[in-house]
Parts: sequence; C-alpha cells; structure tokens
Amino acid sequence: MLIDSPITVTTLTRRRPGLLARAIASVRSQDYAGPIEHLVVVDDDPESVVQLEEMALRANDGPNAQLRRLRWHLAPRSEQERRNLLRERGYVYPRLARLLNIGVRLASSPWVAFLDDDNEYEPNHLSSLAECAHMSGSRAVHAARRVFNADGTPYLEKLFPGAANTEAGARLYRLMCDRGVWVPGTNILQDRVDPDQTTFRNSTVMDSDDPMFLVDQNLWLIDRKILLTLPVPEDFTPDEIDHNTCPDDKMLEVLVRNRIDITSSRLPTVRYYLGGISNGDEQPRGRLSGIDDTT
Repeated sequence: MLIDSPITVTTLTRRRPGLLARAIASVRSQDYAGPIEHLVVVDDDPESVVQLEEMALRANDGPNAQLRRLRWHLAPRSEQERRNLLRERGYVYPRLARLLNIGVRLASSPWVAFLDDDNEYEPNHLSSLAECAHMSGSRAVHAARRVFNADGTPYLEKLFPGAANTEAGARLYRLMCDRGVWVPGTNILQDRVDPDQTTFRNSTVMDSDDPMFLVDQNLWLIDRKILLTLPVPEDFTPDEIDHNTCPDDKMLEVLVRNRIDITSSRLPTVRYYLGGISNGDEQPRGRLSGIDDTT
C-alpha cells in the first residue's frame, strides 16, 4: 500500500444525526496525507439525507475539499422490511451486512475502512493503519480501541460488554485479560484473531479453550478487492443469531477461512462507545451540525 492511497470510510446510519456529525468530524480531522472519501449509507431515513446535503455543500466546497469528500447513499427499505420487528437481531444483522456490502460496492477508493455513526477515530487512525499495511504488506490491517460509556467516560467495569449476564461478563473479562486482549485496569481492548482457527465462536460466548476471535468492524483498513471478492455474508442461521454472531464476526470468519493475512497496528486509535446499533429505531432525532470547512 502506498502511504497516501485513497481510502473510503463507510458509515451506516439511521436517525442519529447528532452522533453522525461527531463521526463525520472525526473522519475530517484525520492527519492522513492521502484523499479520504467518507461514504454515509443512510438506512431508509430521508430526513438525514436532507441534512447531509446541507453538510456536503459546506464540506465539499471548503479549502480541503480535494482531500476530504463527503458522499451519501440512501438505501430504502421495502414495505415488508418496514413491517418487520426492526430491533430484532434476526432482521438487523442481515440488514447491516447488506448495507456494509453496498458501501463497499459504492466506494471509489482501493482501500476501505468502517466507522459506526456513534464512534470516533483518533486523528492518527487512518495514517497509522496505512503505515501498518505498508510495512507489513498485509491487505487487511486493524487497530485497537478504547472503550467508553455512551456519556464519554472510560468504561472501566471488570465486565466484558455484550455478555449475556454479569457472571458471563466477569468470566469473559478475566479471560480477555489473561489472553492479553483487555489491558487490565484500562479501557483498552486489543482486538485479535489467533491463527489456525478450527472454531469461530464470537467473544460474547467464547469458552476458555477457544482461540481469540475478535476484530470489531470499526478497526479495519482492507483492500477493497478482498471485500468485493469475499463480501460480508448476508445470511444468518438461527443458531448464529442465538449466539449473537454479528456481521463483524461473519466478515472475520470469511477472511480467516480464505487465509487473508491480517496484521494489527496495536494502537488504540478508535473511540468505541457502548450503545445501540447504527440502524436501530430507538434513537431520538436530533440535528446534524458542526462541520468545519477548514479541517
């Protein structure tokens, strides 16, 4: 990878304009030397598109417009989809996978990254990943993350988020610390996938003898050709849904099964906020604001 190769960052969103504005600002503030296209895939929410149009008029006419472009794509839901119970994982996870694949197909850059609308990049996120890809020769690299509560305070509970109950959360937290994944006493999570996987059990249900299998979607920088050839699987079995297998896990499994070399920068350059899913319906509406044309 060339250090200044164009990168497309894909963000999925639905009815969270205030959080989306924060995510957009973090992409625009990257210290990466090359062009960054930020592609926002809007899940059936025309109101957000109107507000994105206003933002893009300011952002794409600014002094940094050639290096930082904001685009959007509206992905409507069918009438049948709108009647479904949209908060259920059995619907939401396949929908998220489809939207991620739409983002990859629409990307104009040779490299793609992902950012949930409620998370943020540190300013050196993309530059450090590009350096990692350049130095390692890997076509799939990822960062580490710092975990925060929704209010912005560091998450310091000795419980692994997403576990079924407190007992499981405590067990998984100890396991992550023992494996060198969770840095004890901090909010740093060093996502990792161990080689020679024979099982693909996600981190919320893993057993003590399972290999590590955890790379969050927000952490990746990947050669787009890989994801065009090996798209995120869009079909989920009832067992996968019951065991909280999400699109992140399905994508990671595909990469591992196809022996794609994966390298970590080990730098915690993603601010990961605990909260809802990017295309859930439970979030209140707000107002997009605050893009700075000078960044």
